[in-house]
Amino acid sequence: MNLKLREAIRRLWRAELFSPAGFVQRALVISALFLLVHLAGLREYTSILNGTVGPDSAGWAGSAFLGMTYIILYLAFVILAPMLILAAGLLAVWQRLIRRKDRRVQTAKPPNPAPAR
Repeated sequence: MNLKLREAIRRLWRAELFSPAGFVQRALVISALFLLVHLAGLREYTSILNGTVGPDSAGWAGSAFLGMTYIILYLAFVILAPMLILAAGLLAVWQRLIRRKDRRVQTAKPPNPAPAR
């Protein structure tokens, strides 16, 4: 693996909670978890919503647990992950604007004082 890619992944994983990288990290974790349960076939267990049991192998309690797991991760993937990505973008833009404003204030020269008479 490329050293730069490995370092970028490490930096993203150690991101602060309320930072653009932290928001992106959490959106990626939600997406990965949803992909995992979707590929595992837990969508079939969402039939508990209309009162029927999913595949017979899990029983009623197992079907309910697996179905609710899929539903919660689906809703997080559809609602929460896009909000986290948008929040990361807005926060990154806001932080960049604040940094630019701070640079302008620091580099601004004070006005020349009037000569003494």
